[in-house]
Amino acid sequence: MKLLKLVIVDDEPILLQGLLDTYDWADMGFKVVGSAQSGEQAIEVIKETKPHVVLTDIRMKQITGLMVMEEIQKTDMDCMFIVLSAYRDFDYAQQACDLGAFAYLLKPIEDEKLRETMGAAYRTCMEQMEQEARYESWEKLLVQDGTSFQQVVVQNYVRDRLPEEKVEEVFRTLGDMPGNEERFITVYADIDVAYKITDYLDYEAARFALLKRLEEELESRYFCWRADGEETGSAFIVRTTDKEAVGKLKHFLEYIKKEEQSRVIAAISKPYKGIAGIKRSYVEARKLFEIASVSGAGAFTSPEGVELPDQAATAGESGDVDNLIVNAVRRNSEKELKEAFVQFVYGLPHEEEQQRQHLHRMMLKVELMLQASYGLSEDIREKFRGYYDNLGTIGTAKMVDVCYRILCAAIEVRKSDAKQDETRYFKEYMSEAVAYIEEHLRDEELSIVSVASHIYLNPVYFGRVFKNTFHMTFKQYLLQQRMEKAKKLLEEGKGSIGDICEAVGIHNPSYFSHVFKQYTGKLPSEYKKEYEG
Repeated sequence: MKLLKLVIVDDEPILLQGLLDTYDWADMGFKVVGSAQSGEQAIEVIKETKPHVVLTDIRMKQITGLMVMEEIQKTDMDCMFIVLSAYRDFDYAQQACDLGAFAYLLKPIEDEKLRETMGAAYRTCMEQMEQEARYESWEKLLVQDGTSFQQVVVQNYVRDRLPEEKVEEVFRTLGDMPGNEERFITVYADIDVAYKITDYLDYEAARFALLKRLEEELESRYFCWRADGEETGSAFIVRTTDKEAVGKLKHFLEYIKKEEQSRVIAAISKPYKGIAGIKRSYVEARKLFEIASVSGAGAFTSPEGVELPDQAATAGESGDVDNLIVNAVRRNSEKELKEAFVQFVYGLPHEEEQQRQHLHRMMLKVELMLQASYGLSEDIREKFRGYYDNLGTIGTAKMVDVCYRILCAAIEVRKSDAKQDETRYFKEYMSEAVAYIEEHLRDEELSIVSVASHIYLNPVYFGRVFKNTFHMTFKQYLLQQRMEKAKKLLEEGKGSIGDICEAVGIHNPSYFSHVFKQYTGKLPSEYKKEYEG
């Protein structure tokens, strides 16, 4: 344990010596680096030793503990004050709080209260030191490689993982805030996903070549950041003062499509100013890309002077709902799938051919996600193949029903696979958890959090795996183990009811009796009598 520096102040010598000698400060995480018998002396000692925590009496002659706090606050030192007083004086407590005291303790000090307060102070100091260390590391990273860090920040910003004010802070720290003449334009491009079904290898090769060329060509002309899409497509966010950039980018993309002789789908946003303009251009290009995907446009742009509304176009809406459906299947949520699918159906266009296109594209996206993760069993694969084979022979209403049934079946397969994988992969973890529960059954504080922490798993995730493994919740299992041990001890006649309560971690005899009767149908005393000779 890292020891933090502590200074103790009290103008009564006997009490001061008692504080110094009575307590095991190292056990609480502190090393006493100085002490003082007056406020004046305290200020000198604090300035000299620069402690993390100061434990000080409030009422002292001439210079009080509150005055010491005020004086130290005038310096650049950042130390924590815990104040002591023999008086139940609300005004003093209020003043101490106003000055930022961490805690207010009454004399005589209760040992347990002191340990609790010092423990909390230690944790707070350590958290603050760790945060400062992270901040220093962050600043160092900015200085060493600001461009790469900026790329990561922009990518997280456009994906809604960082707030705008944090992004502004980074740009300001780098001295790189966008100027009044600068604009941000996003190019969003990819190979038409339909090619992945007809020729997977050719699709991947064409996609790699396209994105590599875009990156090289755009970086040779402009300063830009890249942000890959979560499902399909890659975004290139261009930063430029060129007022003709949108036209040039469109011409460039159309040339690439013609030269590559492949189904390039691309979209270009209008130019936007400021940090907010980075995300605005990205969102607009992504929505336009969805429209371009349906229409097969090579370099789709929004006309100058026309805002892209939230409802954009039916194709744009459909693209957003497509993602809701994909994410619902990814999360194995029938409820989310049903809600998203209803929204998808109500958003379909009136023309039957366009309805088929929307359904086809949505199913392709789901299949690609399943292929990239898990759940695309041979049975589900065949269901998709059958769906594609019958696209032109069944009506749209029937097609909608077939799609929904396939997606529900995919979720069922994924759920089954997930449970099997978790049970198989975490078998050793569960064995260790059971052993830990058995060993610590008498611990009243035993909980799902403490067990999960012992085997280094997230408590929520551990709870789900535990339930899948034992077909009961952790709480039910713990109660079962405690009651079974209690039954065994009662049957063997080992100890009193109170001893058995302690042995199974339920220290309240009344509550133990209540729970035991619920579990066995009998009170502990009744159960015990049945086994007495």
